[in-house]
Amino acid sequence: MSSRKETKKKNIKFTYKFIILIIIILFPFFVIKDSLFVIISPSMTPTLNVGDLVIKGYKAPEEIIAGEENGDILILKGPQYFYEQGFDPIFWNYLDNNTPIIHRAIDKKRVGNIWYFLTKGDNNFVADGGFQIKNHSDDYVLIEYNRSIAIYIPETEILGIVIFKIPLIGYINIYFPVILISSSIFFLLYLIMKLLKYEIKIVKNCDDFEKNRKI
Repeated sequence: MSSRKETKKKNIKFTYKFIILIIIILFPFFVIKDSLFVIISPSMTPTLNVGDLVIKGYKAPEEIIAGEENGDILILKGPQYFYEQGFDPIFWNYLDNNTPIIHRAIDKKRVGNIWYFLTKGDNNFVADGGFQIKNHSDDYVLIEYNRSIAIYIPETEILGIVIFKIPLIGYINIYFPVILISSSIFFLLYLIMKLLKYEIKIVKNCDDFEKNRKI
């Protein structure tokens, strides 16, 4: 009787621990999801890699640092402003307007009362918006880069800056449906087995081991 009670207690503890673990893992994605962004493109490699989770912070436009090496990494609302300025969507694979762009500020300027920023991915050779298709045919495509036509994006298009990153944890968000379904199925099977009083035991057969070793 006591062994059954102990087994029951262990099962209850395992259930609680499993639920708490799932809550801890998923907590940030529900509570502070507006400040979390997952890297899904290699454009900022090696600074930010696909699957990294980054946390958004705030910095006044005039305080944002711009530079090829040490510039702040900006979180932009999306590519819509670039498209409106004539940047061909084909270069970003027709990226959806609501997909944030996370690139480094490499230059800044003030026009009137508004700050404008030039951005670039660390893994990209050119600044955002500074290249265009000059000519194309069935055999080739001629693309021209000109720094002078690169697009400076206004401060109003900036959601914030990256203040912290957690490597790889963003894959939880990328594969969230799969993880949620898998966890639910596992937990459901576990409960069914307990209700039907099934138990899985791994027993080491020392006799068989000794026989095999002698052979």
